Amino acid sequence: MKKIVFASALALTLAGAVLTNDVFANDRLVATQSADGRNENVLSSEVLNPASGNVLVGLKGEFLTPDQQAILDAINAIRKEAADEGLVDKYVPIKWSTDLEKAAFARAAEASVTMDHTRLSGKEIWSAFPSGNSVLGENLGWNHDGFLKALEQWRAEKADYVKKKSGGSTNGGSGHYQTLISPKFTHMGIAAFKNPNNPYNAVTIAQAFGDAATSEELVGSYGPAIQYVEVTSSNLSTVKNKAVVVEKALKEFRTSSSDQSGWVKTDGKWYFYESGDLKTGWVKTGGKWYYLDDLGVMQTGFVKVDGSWYYLSSSGAMFTGWGTDGNRWFYFDGSGAMKTGWLKENGVWYYLDESGIMKTGWFKVGQYWYYAYGSGALAVSTTTPDGYKVNGNGEWVN
Repeated sequence: MKKIVFASALALTLAGAVLTNDVFANDRLVATQSADGRNENVLSSEVLNPASGNVLVGLKGEFLTPDQQAILDAINAIRKEAADEGLVDKYVPIKWSTDLEKAAFARAAEASVTMDHTRLSGKEIWSAFPSGNSVLGENLGWNHDGFLKALEQWRAEKADYVKKKSGGSTNGGSGHYQTLISPKFTHMGIAAFKNPNNPYNAVTIAQAFGDAATSEELVGSYGPAIQYVEVTSSNLSTVKNKAVVVEKALKEFRTSSSDQSGWVKTDGKWYFYESGDLKTGWVKTGGKWYYLDDLGVMQTGFVKVDGSWYYLSSSGAMFTGWGTDGNRWFYFDGSGAMKTGWLKENGVWYYLDESGIMKTGWFKVGQYWYYAYGSGALAVSTTTPDGYKVNGNGEWVN
């Protein structure tokens, strides 16, 4: 059988990322448009398709530009002080997380409307956070100055925290301070959103905490923005009273009014047009199939579509046949769908587990044991290398 090697995208992590002043290529940046003489970024959240009974709308406002190092220095000074005074058992310097900052973008925009720890979608707040974190936390604040002022506000809860820790009672809260100094949180992202309809002209600051990061770079895309969020349809009228709402579909920001056709690269992403119409879903061109998400962005790596897994090469072309990530073998049929279970090719049987991984050595299916050689080919009507007999179906004969 012919087998091709491809790079795995099943579980991509960047271990040991180094903090820099670089700006991350924001994969949530849908478009940049001119508005009132300024550039305005259109940003998606973690959701491209709303749940039943919900809609996607944009909240107009402005994201303040963070001084990354100043913010980290201020937080770590607070953490060091807490450790030195025995308020926590150890000092763990916090690091930036690009993914948590993206979560903070959406949460800051939402909280500028809700003014509390709830989501406009009706979902749990943790649904905004990236996967890969075993612990999560959130701080929210409102002021007129931004990031460092919020840190001062949360640090001001220290006295109440000390009283509570020693068994005393207080009239104030200390949860923000406790979250800020907790050693279990090793990474964070923070965003500040100015909602023009806020009755106090306040800036909303959202800080998202976790214990993992795939990148420690800034998200970018600061300044005037339309942050798209998921909202329950029943709550939309209330949201419109508290924010400048844009109901234009995200895809429309990418639809060209010209007659351009074919592939177009914008902000590092590939899109496909037919006579000015931005395509989504499966597209066949040049004899190859490609998959474009709901915003028209060409996908690569493993993608799940309608319950089936597909692999798209670095060029975006759909893969068929045998492929490996270097350690494991997979098989994609003529439609591109990843196979599981029994597979017969050129008269040889193979078995692919529920994750699509080709089995080798001894494995059990139902009540029977089978043996597959290193190539994955099933041993039949023979004696296995370790001395056991298998019948014509490949079943071990006791």
